[in-house]
Amino acid sequence: MRLVLAIGLALLAGAAALAQPAGRFQAQRESAFEAGLMQRAAARDGLQTGIKAGPEGNNARGLALSGGDAAVVGLDVHGRKYGVSLDGTGDVLIKDFVFTDRQSKDIFGAGLILGQKVPTRGQTWLSNAWIDLKGRGPIPDYKAANNEAISVEQGNGPLNVRRAVLIGGEESGLDNKGDVRMDGVFIASGHRSIRVWGGARLVIANSIVLANRGHTAIWFGGEDGEARFEYYNCLFGEVGDRWEDLSRDPPGSLIDRADDVPLHMRRLQSDPFARGRNSFWTPTEAPVPAGYLKGDRE
Repeated sequence: MRLVLAIGLALLAGAAALAQPAGRFQAQRESAFEAGLMQRAAARDGLQTGIKAGPEGNNARGLALSGGDAAVVGLDVHGRKYGVSLDGTGDVLIKDFVFTDRQSKDIFGAGLILGQKVPTRGQTWLSNAWIDLKGRGPIPDYKAANNEAISVEQGNGPLNVRRAVLIGGEESGLDNKGDVRMDGVFIASGHRSIRVWGGARLVIANSIVLANRGHTAIWFGGEDGEARFEYYNCLFGEVGDRWEDLSRDPPGSLIDRADDVPLHMRRLQSDPFARGRNSFWTPTEAPVPAGYLKGDRE
């Protein structure tokens, strides 16, 4: 009981530190599933709450985790090259996470990166995140820009994302070489909003994926097997579209596929995620930042 009370008090402190203008980001109460992960992490001294990290030179990271289980609740990072990096970790929960204004001495960076040095061993859960790199816009030149909101390298354990905004990257919103599941996510970032590599899989539900004008919503490439993209109850289009112009399927004009990549892409007919009371996938909607779509939501 005392452990649960301590977690609750720490969450309140973290939520206060992360207070944002309405319509941008608001901390959320933890679900039963998330509370369980937090208790497990606390028992191993792996619970961190209410962390704020501002600009720092030398390509600094906001938080670097390596090995073991962890829960990070109420993390606010800005002006760093990476928000959170995970290497060799076990089960990790990142809850109420804000990353803005990537600053780096080179072209790289991300709000969250998995397995840059050592693949993660367990599952990673990202819940309620606002990642805005505030880049210079889409830059389709990998010698000039190679940064994204979320980067998943090969060989990691699954990444589960519930309720997130991924914007402001110069290259992409999600660069996926692994196994990623998303629900209630808004992605409009870079010149390829989503990148799915050969051998990787993305399952996405109840989300909005937009291409920046003149660029690509989804890219498939690489040489390591079939690229898998499965979607359920999603909307696709371009930044500046009206709500009624969005499509239930990705328009061919917004897809870029390397000729030699085997592709499995399909619209799912049923919800791919368990919605039980004790599931990570409690129902949510994609948060929509102002200025990306015109008109009223359907």
